[in-house]
Amino acid sequence: MNPRLQVEHTITESICIGVDLVKIQLLVANGQPLSSLIEFGSLPHDPRTPPPLHSLQLRLTAEDVSNNWSLSVGKITSFRLPSGNGIRVDTHMLAPATIIKTDFDSLLAKIIVTTLTWKDIVSKAKRALEDTRIEGIKTNLDALRGIVWNAQFEAQACDTQWLEASIAEILQTGESISRVSSSVSQLIQPASSASAITGSSSSVLFRKGDAWSITMTPESLTNSRTNNKEPIISSHLQLTRVLRNEFPTSLTASVVYTGPLGSPTPFTVSIDTTNASAGALASTNKHRRGDPENPNHVIIPFPGQLMEILVDEGDIVAKGDVVAVVRQMKMELEIRASRGGKVAWVFEGEDGEEVGEGILVAEVKDDLSRL
Repeated sequence: MNPRLQVEHTITESICIGVDLVKIQLLVANGQPLSSLIEFGSLPHDPRTPPPLHSLQLRLTAEDVSNNWSLSVGKITSFRLPSGNGIRVDTHMLAPATIIKTDFDSLLAKIIVTTLTWKDIVSKAKRALEDTRIEGIKTNLDALRGIVWNAQFEAQACDTQWLEASIAEILQTGESISRVSSSVSQLIQPASSASAITGSSSSVLFRKGDAWSITMTPESLTNSRTNNKEPIISSHLQLTRVLRNEFPTSLTASVVYTGPLGSPTPFTVSIDTTNASAGALASTNKHRRGDPENPNHVIIPFPGQLMEILVDEGDIVAKGDVVAVVRQMKMELEIRASRGGKVAWVFEGEDGEEVGEGILVAEVKDDLSRL
């Protein structure tokens, strides 16, 4: 027995007006009999008679469909979800930003459309997806649009293999619809509300000549310095040119930094929003990155937590052998060798370390075709 609600329980609730399955589940767990809790007054008593309503659930996820539906991590800088008669949205996303990490499921929102006919379902689902926007990460929105706009889907001529067989066409259609939808949105969007809807610009302006005095004191020394009245040494930072201003999403600028020793040094500073921890960023910076064009490189294709490295330098591996295991969304995923040969180099990180996409985990040389 699997005593839990399925993610599709919203469909049951939508066609059974007045039924709250979450409430019922909690009351049953509290000892109340099921027979006293459910009243399907809106449904026919004959099970051969279909319900009077149609309902469709669209699952919006943080997945990169073009990259084998892999998890897309990062900060959602802004979003807009549909509303209106017959549309229900269940989501955990909160303004001003939601961070998607590798620990949990990729589900962002469930958009449930309910109407009297299937034809109206498809029409309303199209409108709901046109009204949906997610900025900051990759999502399956293009795939959802491509599915709903597909003639076979509208004709209910899909089977369990249809999506896999049609995914290229679906994505192409969805991407085309997204481009048109984005263009229309920009044309009709008032200039005064642009930043509120897209979240890509900021009310905080940076201009040439802006300058800041910077003082950074370790917290362990703050109290002792204050008590001892030691002089606080500051640095100076001045903007000389703003190259790109989409703060807080991103900012690129030329600056002059003057440290405590008073020697001005010019820098180009690029700031991009991220949900990665300091450990993951450090891993990306200090460890080798793989070359996707190099057949010797075994690369971590997605961000996650390194669980185990299963090879050592000098080991002989065959094509398809598991080299490492990375955990993402509570699942342990295997990283396999794309060729057979001798392990010439192995990732130097530790088990449990956060790793970023593109990190080189092993290098396999000397192809051994007999393996």
